[in-house]
Amino acid sequence: MSSRTKKLRTLVATYWQPTVFYGMLIVFFGLLLWFRLGSLTGGYSASEWATQQAGQGLRHIFEHPLNAPFTMVAYLFGLIFGHDNLIAFRAAATAYGLLTLTTFYWLVRHWHGERSAILGTVVFGCSAWFLHVARLGTPEALLYIPLVLTAGGVWLKHTDNRAVLIGGFALAAALLYMPGMIWFVIVVALWQARNIGRLFKKHLALMLGGAALMLALLAPLGLAIYRSPELAKVIAGLPAKGWPDPIDSLTRLAHIPYNLVLRGPLMPEHWLGRLAILDAFGIAMLTLGVYLYTRHPKLLRSRMIAVALIVGTVLASLGGGVSISVLMPFVYVLVAAGIGFMLDRWQQVFPRNVIAQTVSAAFMSLAVIASAWYGFRHYFVAWPEAPTTKQVFVIKE
Repeated sequence: MSSRTKKLRTLVATYWQPTVFYGMLIVFFGLLLWFRLGSLTGGYSASEWATQQAGQGLRHIFEHPLNAPFTMVAYLFGLIFGHDNLIAFRAAATAYGLLTLTTFYWLVRHWHGERSAILGTVVFGCSAWFLHVARLGTPEALLYIPLVLTAGGVWLKHTDNRAVLIGGFALAAALLYMPGMIWFVIVVALWQARNIGRLFKKHLALMLGGAALMLALLAPLGLAIYRSPELAKVIAGLPAKGWPDPIDSLTRLAHIPYNLVLRGPLMPEHWLGRLAILDAFGIAMLTLGVYLYTRHPKLLRSRMIAVALIVGTVLASLGGGVSISVLMPFVYVLVAAGIGFMLDRWQQVFPRNVIAQTVSAAFMSLAVIASAWYGFRHYFVAWPEAPTTKQVFVIKE
């Protein structure tokens, strides 16, 4: 038997179980996002129709580039489904949903370990709010992308891979096409300033090439702002017309924690009734996650999460193109941290008792399954049958 064959057998024997497991997890979330994608609501909403009209043809996207990363992906799906098929825009949202879940898993695993990553991803991926946003044919799914930018900043500290560096410039350019995302780009750039300077010294030609690529990708946005200067306000996360009213902004600010834990927003397109966005399990684990992070305020991840939540909260309160969705990936990072904290505490109490550890893992897994089932029934069973939902999704192709 050759050495290559032995190495191949060793690799298969070592990695076949995790490969099968993660493959099943990807298939599960893929099915979850694609199940009855075009038929669940029986029709499409006015905002989905408006998004579809804004993304018809490359020339139109070039001339109206706001949220171009979404409309471009939808255009590519349209080549498969047909340009007039609104399901292409829902498919684009699911693509960003899968990207978000993949990034979420990697980041939580990097910070809190394997168990927290798996259980946290299941809770987040099956949550009703995630499903509402990641299956709706509007650019709101782009508001999950700051998590990808955060993970990219973490990864940048540990790699000099050329593809990653070029991808970072492309991601930054893409984010600048989205309302309010410029502030996340600035925050990450300041956070990584020393590292970026080091990379410019080490890979000058590559970094200059990446900067040139970024400027080239931003050319359509620059032309659009030149033609319509008010677009700059939208890109900054401000209302397109006028300026934010302080009282209205404070009201929206107070509604954010209220919507998370007490009463959800009255938005039939996105939500069912006035149920709180987080369920009881999510609120409990969020509390533990916040407690864990406040115990370690000097950790870089604690400051990153805090800044992301502050920036997202301010943007969501301004009444521009940024909603509470921008906060949800970071909220669920705290939920995942709470799950890991609970499991670790139980293990510390019973460090050698295998039965006790198994029982704690089983109870936590059951709680995660119950939370996931609640989100599934909320979105797939109750919400489509609500009269207010049927009143919103009335457009037929």
